[in-house]
Order: sequence, then C-alpha cells, then structure tokens
Amino acid sequence: MTKKKTAALCMLLFVLGGASGYYYHRQSERMLDPEKCTASVVVYYKDVRANMTLDFMYTLEKRTGVVAVSGTYYHNDKPLGVIRQDVAYTWTENKDNLRFHSTRVHKVTNDAAISDDLLNDVLPDFYVYPNKTISYTILTQGHRGFIFTVGKRPIFFCAH
Repeated sequence: MTKKKTAALCMLLFVLGGASGYYYHRQSERMLDPEKCTASVVVYYKDVRANMTLDFMYTLEKRTGVVAVSGTYYHNDKPLGVIRQDVAYTWTENKDNLRFHSTRVHKVTNDAAISDDLLNDVLPDFYVYPNKTISYTILTQGHRGFIFTVGKRPIFFCAH
C-alpha cells in the first residue's frame, strides 16, 4: 500500500469510529432518558377513591407532551367507572419550576358514570379541562425518574 492509501484508510476508520461512537452515545442517552415517565396515584376525597396511572410522554425540544390518565373511580369502595383520557400540553419553565398548560383533553372512554364534575373532585383542572394550567417543581432523581412537588411538598414520583 502507498502512503496515500494508508492515510486515506486511517482517516476513513477514524471517521467511522467517531460516527459509531456518536451513534452509541445518542442511543444510550435515549435509553437513560426515554422522554416518558409513569406515576401511580391514589386520591381520596370524602367517600370517593380514584386509583390512577399518569403516563407523561414529552418532547424536550418542542416543550410539548401528552399525559395519559387511566384508572378506576370508586364510590364507597364500589367501582363507579373507568377513567381514561389523554391531555395534550405545552410547558414553560423557570429553572426547576414548570408551568403546564393543557391544550386538549381527549376522553378515550366515554363513561357516562364519571362526569367532569366528578373527575374534578379527584384531579386538578389541568387534567380535566382544556386551557387550564398547573405548576410543578420537578426534581430529577438521577436516571430513575422525577419527583413532582408543589412548593416543598412532594406530590408523586414519576419513574422512567
């Protein structure tokens, strides 16, 4: 081999090594921060209990997302109906403080037994009605997930 061919081959291997390293880094970063988290929440209000799962899916670059709310609504420990709706949202942030704004609420199940008024007893307006806001302080817990707080009071843990 000539010196030019050897230099070209070395340069090609160097570029391929750098590109594959970058690709591996992006994939491992995506696995560690999948841009989604899940929280299990149980809410009690008088003789009502709601067992819910909040699945937050979001895009950091666009600052948009969808939270899927699903669960069961109980009245006097008897199931009254099923909760299943998706809330599209945008957010603004100031350090760890995020202000979520609901842009659309899509009811996946049309359970007539659970009206918006009943849902409003166990969920903030943000999760029930469009064009409502809610503010959280979100603290990262390494690669395990996030703690959502209001003031200094933790509300729920959202795991990756």
